[in-house]
Amino acid sequence: MKDLYLDTNAHVPLHPKALKAYVDFNNSKAGHGNPSSPSVPGREAATALEEARGRIAESIGAKSPNQIVFTSSATQACQWAMEILIKKAPTIAISPLEHNAVSDAFLKVTDPHDTKLKINSDGLVIDDRNFEGVACIYVQSEIGTIQPIDKLNCEYIFSDMTQSLGKMHVDVAELDVDLAAFGAHKFGGPTGVGFLYLKNTSDWAEFGTGSRYFMDYPGTPNVGGVVSTAVALEEAIYTLQERTERMLEFRTILESGLKELDFEVIGEGERRVPNTTFVKVPCDKKANCGLALMMELGDFSVYGVHVGLGSACGSMYTGGSPLMEALGTPSDGQDYIRLSQWGDYGADEANYVLTRIQNARRTYI
Repeated sequence: MKDLYLDTNAHVPLHPKALKAYVDFNNSKAGHGNPSSPSVPGREAATALEEARGRIAESIGAKSPNQIVFTSSATQACQWAMEILIKKAPTIAISPLEHNAVSDAFLKVTDPHDTKLKINSDGLVIDDRNFEGVACIYVQSEIGTIQPIDKLNCEYIFSDMTQSLGKMHVDVAELDVDLAAFGAHKFGGPTGVGFLYLKNTSDWAEFGTGSRYFMDYPGTPNVGGVVSTAVALEEAIYTLQERTERMLEFRTILESGLKELDFEVIGEGERRVPNTTFVKVPCDKKANCGLALMMELGDFSVYGVHVGLGSACGSMYTGGSPLMEALGTPSDGQDYIRLSQWGDYGADEANYVLTRIQNARRTYI
């Protein structure tokens, strides 16, 4: 058995077709150009950038390529979206399930105690109150719960959709969101590329300083990265059904076996993306059981089973876990592990993971 990579909610490896697209672009005449330049290579680079913008727009259900604005990451797209949301709706609420790019921006402008959406113990928003503006993640990154963003009562909504593409059908027009943020490396694209969707381009507001191409984030566009992103996204959508079948097979066997080993599956009763399992690790120690198990599974002296503790952006944070506090079970977050995959594994790999976990129990019990 080879190394198993079960932390794809943190990062999906660059798809070979996306890598080829990146290399081919940079080896072409367009790869020598700046899309803001009137030179021949510059104009060809601009053409490649706009073609990729159109392909990405079509892939997520946007009605126009002009609704897509490129950034350097999903984090940057979230920060930009929050600035727009705050200007459009001075009174806003956010879910307690957000990435810190969203929650930190929220804390700067409002009282955090009175404007959090209500959730249940499985990490699902269950709030029917009316709000001017709402920021609500679409797929929660640790648990994988799919939030009912199309049913929230608000005049203006931003959704961080970073964890959704390639794991489920996504159509921003059907969901009727005003703003949405995405990151390429979450679906097999390159790091360093994110994008923001705007339902109404008139809502665009300047973010960052310096010269910019179109309405994108200031600086010279990463055209090769954007071209690579379009290819990765199309591949993720094309293979979704086949990968979903494997992901569900893997998850069903894995979660059944984990429950027999006294692990608690978080969010099991709610609608989730098929690739994600988030569990509380059973042990007699006071803390850090998940961390101990993660390190044992990833031991490089044998083929590793590489899992995560939770959100990669906060999993090594030593304070209390905002997610677990929101769920009513305060923890430092290191008593849990997250297993996520991209559809590369099925029944054989699930059984192997269970065997490895059972053998590793001596390190944390």
